[in-house]
Amino acid sequence: MMEQAFIIFMMFLLIIVRIVGVFIQAPIWGSQHIPKQILAGTISVLALNILMLLPINSKMPGNLTAFGQLLLIQFLVGLVIGYVSYLVMAGAQFAGELLDIQLGLSTAASFDPAAHGTINLIRRFKFYLAMLLYLIFDGHHELLKALYRSFEIVPLNGINFSGKLINNLIAITNDVFIIGIQLAAPMLLALFVTQVALGLLSRVAPQMNVFMLSFPLNILIGLSLLWISLPFIKTALRNLFALNMSQVLRVIWYMK
Repeated sequence: MMEQAFIIFMMFLLIIVRIVGVFIQAPIWGSQHIPKQILAGTISVLALNILMLLPINSKMPGNLTAFGQLLLIQFLVGLVIGYVSYLVMAGAQFAGELLDIQLGLSTAASFDPAAHGTINLIRRFKFYLAMLLYLIFDGHHELLKALYRSFEIVPLNGINFSGKLINNLIAITNDVFIIGIQLAAPMLLALFVTQVALGLLSRVAPQMNVFMLSFPLNILIGLSLLWISLPFIKTALRNLFALNMSQVLRVIWYMK
């Protein structure tokens, strides 16, 4: 009886470590806006619920060193799941960063506690827009479902870090740049045309101070197009979040 209770306690610790690994990077759960006490309570409740649904695993290591290695493995599993789930948010921030550079707003960066450093204005706007849409589209609940599926697919006492998993992670990481460019493409194209037009204007009328004119004009055009494109960004992010959940599940299967 005591041995079975000890096995259950080890399973509980392994479940907690995997959930912590996910919550470190996952959208919403990994943000600094949730108090630590609430986050710790949420992790504990989730671990207890998952523990009651899992069968007792009798193949637990018998020494402390092996159990410590198993804890590290479970933490890595959680990190992989959390990392993949955050990639759409990272792509949205990258799109905002591109616009900040083109609009000349990089000098207006301010400190953001959630990002642990300075962050530009459009990048912050894109991040909070993506976070809000993530909540509206129920992405945080879908991630919890994927987290539970990970315990059904990837056992607590084993994992397979195959070459297929590594290649998939590299391919998904490359998608961050593609997502960022796609979300910012209409504004970037309009700003490029504006710069070309101002360049031609400076050749036609050299007496005009085109350099000073470009700053307010770029901001006006960029922000106007950003406002107009919000419905398209909403649709794109909804599709990207749905695709991201399938990527999370695929990565979980690769760790089986």
